[in-house]
This record gives sequence, structure tokens and C-alpha cells, in this order.
Amino acid sequence: MRASDLLESMVIDAGGGEVGQVHDIRMVRDGPVQGIFGPGYRIQGLVVGPAAIGVRLGFDRSDTRGPAVLKRLFRWFHREARFVEWSLIGSISETEIRLTVPRDDLPEVPVR
Repeated sequence: MRASDLLESMVIDAGGGEVGQVHDIRMVRDGPVQGIFGPGYRIQGLVVGPAAIGVRLGFDRSDTRGPAVLKRLFRWFHREARFVEWSLIGSISETEIRLTVPRDDLPEVPVR
């Protein structure tokens, strides 16, 4: 499975409720050393929620420049977005990702 296969998958919490769709994948570079390329990347977690346009444009990141009005607007649109640590995923199928915790236990998306 490729990381891109996870995008737009529906995420279901432990109680069977919909959390939203996967809109972004957060990676960290702390995997095994890959020769001259250095440490490999691994998936840290998923950004999940009902809306995606602001995430795709990068307005969820603290260092993104742009009109302040748009930043505030997109943050408001994404106020329900949640961050799913990779360790909280119970199973992955072609169309959905099932979590081991309820939606209320998921933190808001960390601003980078």
C-alpha cells in the first residue's frame, strides 16, 4: 500500500462513528538510514476531518504566509479536524480506516 492510497479514505472511530476523510499525511524523518539519502520517512499520523481545501493549500501550517483573513477562515473551516497517530489505527481496508479509540480522544491537528 502506498501512502497516497490513504488519502480520502473514510475514518471510523472505535464506536463506529465517522470521524471524516483523510486529507493529509504527516511524515517524520527518523526511519532507518537509506544509504546516501539519510534517514527514511515514516508516517507519524493522519489529518482527518470534514473539509480539506485549507489543508491542501497549507493554511494549517504556522509558517504559511498569505492573507490573514484566509488563514482565519480556513482555520475556522478546519476546527473539527483531528490528528490520528499511526499507533491508533486498528485496521485499514480499501475504503476505510478503523481506529482503536473514540473520536473524542483524538487531539486537534497540531500546527507546524
